[in-house]
Amino acid sequence: MWQYIIYSSSAVLVSMVTGAVALFFISPKHVIYWLMRLDAKRSGMNVKYIKNKDFTYCYAERGVKQKDKLTILAVHGFTGSKEQYLQFFKKLPSDVHLIAVDLPGHGLTSTPGEGDKLGIEYLVQHVHKFVKLMKLDKEPFHLVGASLGGAIVGLYTAEYPETVASLSLICPAMKTPQHSLFTRTIEECILNGIEKTEMKDCPLIPETSAAAQNMLDICLYNKKNINTQILQGLVDLRKPKNPFFLQLFKALASEHSTTLLEEKARKITVPTQIVWGKHDEVGHTQIVWGKHDEVGHTQIVWGKHDEIIDMSGVDVLKELLPNCQQVDIIEKCGHSITLDRPGSLVKAILTFRGEYQKKS
Repeated sequence: MWQYIIYSSSAVLVSMVTGAVALFFISPKHVIYWLMRLDAKRSGMNVKYIKNKDFTYCYAERGVKQKDKLTILAVHGFTGSKEQYLQFFKKLPSDVHLIAVDLPGHGLTSTPGEGDKLGIEYLVQHVHKFVKLMKLDKEPFHLVGASLGGAIVGLYTAEYPETVASLSLICPAMKTPQHSLFTRTIEECILNGIEKTEMKDCPLIPETSAAAQNMLDICLYNKKNINTQILQGLVDLRKPKNPFFLQLFKALASEHSTTLLEEKARKITVPTQIVWGKHDEVGHTQIVWGKHDEVGHTQIVWGKHDEIIDMSGVDVLKELLPNCQQVDIIEKCGHSITLDRPGSLVKAILTFRGEYQKKS
């Protein structure tokens, strides 16, 4: 009897493994999708939905509101999703109430209609709608945003300061005095006519495995050659959303959108934190402000090798944001700090919140 069970189980296991291997080569996106779901589940991410009329927001949540700790609402960057904050769910203390939302057209949130006027202000208003639906505005919370998400949460805070207790800007998208590789690409698109821009012109909208490798290379300091099948799976997963991503890119590439954060920065009066990877080739900023200081302390942390948003943005923000007290540049780090140096980022966030405890 036991021999039969063992042999039967072994046969099933072999069939499952063989099937998984075959699926990896035939349709790698399905394998990657389920691996991502599994990793998200293991991290403590509880994926949920909330609806506003005919628009549905997808978000991940862990824990509940604590009396003595601020809830964190995290907003991801362009073409990203809530999974961008997977390491937050893994590394932040379990008593921190954490929410990460998919922006419109990203992840599993509804895609805007053809008649909607896309742009950064459109995204800011959707974050506000989500906050209202979740009733997060009943008590001020800690708002965190990276890259495009950084610009969005900065503008949100300038517009709705009464809802935000503290702000962490991680590489906010902005126009910087010195160009990065990515901002040069944007300028070329504008010069050539933004409406003529195709997906191949934007390195953050890869259509091939080679383009996906290039995207990862400019976002990360710790560059690695990824298996071609994995890259192709990533491309295939994102492909249905590429037309929307391109449409949004065209709207965001305008001069108006790239300077909005700079124009509104003086209105950001809440305690603020800035984090930047020292090697960010895309752009990476976070502003940190003392949680209980009535005047407001500001910390700037930047990835030293950011290839997306140039590190020269630090000086601009220091000039515009009141009482910028500290600048932290994260060594050996590119634009995607959540992938390059998640531990350093979590430490910076906890230090800003006054909750970091050094391990003995």
